[in-house]
Amino acid sequence: MTTPLNILIVEDEYITQKTISVFLQEMGYHIAGCAMNAEDALLYLNQHKVDFVILDITIQGEKDGIWLAEKLKQHYNIPYIFLTAYVDDATVSKAIGTNPYGYLVKPFQKATLFSAIEIALINFNKCQRVEKTVPATIFVKHLDIFEKVTLDNLYYIESQKNYLLLSTPQKQYRIRATITDFMEKLPDNFIKTHKGFIVNLDKIQSYSTAILVINGKKIPISKTYKDIVFNRLQHFLS
Repeated sequence: MTTPLNILIVEDEYITQKTISVFLQEMGYHIAGCAMNAEDALLYLNQHKVDFVILDITIQGEKDGIWLAEKLKQHYNIPYIFLTAYVDDATVSKAIGTNPYGYLVKPFQKATLFSAIEIALINFNKCQRVEKTVPATIFVKHLDIFEKVTLDNLYYIESQKNYLLLSTPQKQYRIRATITDFMEKLPDNFIKTHKGFIVNLDKIQSYSTAILVINGKKIPISKTYKDIVFNRLQHFLS
């Protein structure tokens, strides 16, 4: 499954809220909703699909954006960026204490908003560890915007020098990463068959002693990984 990001805007200034909404829609993102305080934001989080949050530090109500950021980390595992007009030492120190994925200072332009989102999602991906109880996901850039990709939906990953080609039923993504680092993010149903290939065991259509086939693609099994591959196949298919 791959979808454009659904972004929640938590901002109590209507003009700023509207500006962010327009910028995001022009970029190609979806607006999950807009909230002016932490309580309304939590309602959106519990009732709607939210992939990313733009969060003003100083919002209406007793609970500020820093309080809400802690909730996002503890209970939702959703990336976010802080938005603020205040850059004094005390505010910055409190914000840094939540280990945010990004920080955007008002006033801002469309380009700086775009960059802040991109940096935040890259940082979020780096921090991820696969959870066995829920479908693991990553954020992947496609046609200048990020999409959420469910890892179990991947067919295979192919190394192309400094890049990886991620193949899914919907499309292919090309990301800058090493195959070793990416392998660490994958669930147990993925296995390396070659120095340049990782495959999803659930997607295998057929195999022989030298290749396996996924979605019509012939993927090599090298001598280095042959014993590991067939041991895993026997265990996985038994």
